Amino acid sequence: MAQNNLAEAVPLTQEPQQRPNIEQPQRQAQPRVSPQRHPSSHKLPVSKFEKCLLTACGLVLAVMMVCVVSSKIALTNAQHNLQSINNQITTVQNHNTNAQQQINELQSRSRLDKIAKKQGLSLENARIRNVNK
Repeated sequence: MAQNNLAEAVPLTQEPQQRPNIEQPQRQAQPRVSPQRHPSSHKLPVSKFEKCLLTACGLVLAVMMVCVVSSKIALTNAQHNLQSINNQITTVQNHNTNAQQQINELQSRSRLDKIAKKQGLSLENARIRNVNK
């Protein structure tokens, strides 16, 4: 049988039973109502160990909260740095693309032919030789 930790008020001494009188009518047994006591009528003092344990747990909790906030700030700063570096990479890539486009325009065959004609040079296919290494 499971115990539910509820105590009942049981009188230590038995009440003397009265003999029924013929003259008195018999009373019906009424259930006896005992005043209920609150189980926490007095508070137990907190021991030194419990105080130390609560203080230590509070300090650990406070340190953990500070660590969470500081790590969140560090994460935000790292994301900001990453974003600025990505912006710099994009800028450099754009400059490289523009420079490569200018190089291709300056090396175009039509441009070289125009410059050669201005200088009085001509292109003879019979004199062109391809050299491979």
